[in-house]
Amino acid sequence: MQLTQHTDYGLRLLIVLTRMGGGPIALPEFSAEQRLSYHHVAKVAQALVREGFIKSRRGRSGGVELARAPEEISVGEVVRVLERGMQLADCANCALMGDCNTSPLLAEALAAFLAVLDRTTLAEAARRRLPVLSA
Repeated sequence: MQLTQHTDYGLRLLIVLTRMGGGPIALPEFSAEQRLSYHHVAKVAQALVREGFIKSRRGRSGGVELARAPEEISVGEVVRVLERGMQLADCANCALMGDCNTSPLLAEALAAFLAVLDRTTLAEAARRRLPVLSA
């Protein structure tokens, strides 16, 4: 399964904000550091504001900041909001619909995928990996 670029950018923005202690961060600065299109980042930020994950402040010291504690936000919640209508296959337009058991199997796989994301908080996802020490 591959998430859309919209969700990828949203998760990146939330992880950077978490690592910065909640923000604020200016979107032009963020998009330049991440080498992302500012216009795409701005659209993602609008969606995250609309859904209550971040707040936007205007002005010289403005930017975006987390609206909730990262320990209260699950990655699954973010993915569900940014990946509206997520499905693994379009079974509604399949000639085999009604004579195939793949649809329930895919629904179960998607539920398992989201369950893993649901038990992972933004704070956990933003933790830096510790280097692996060789013996």
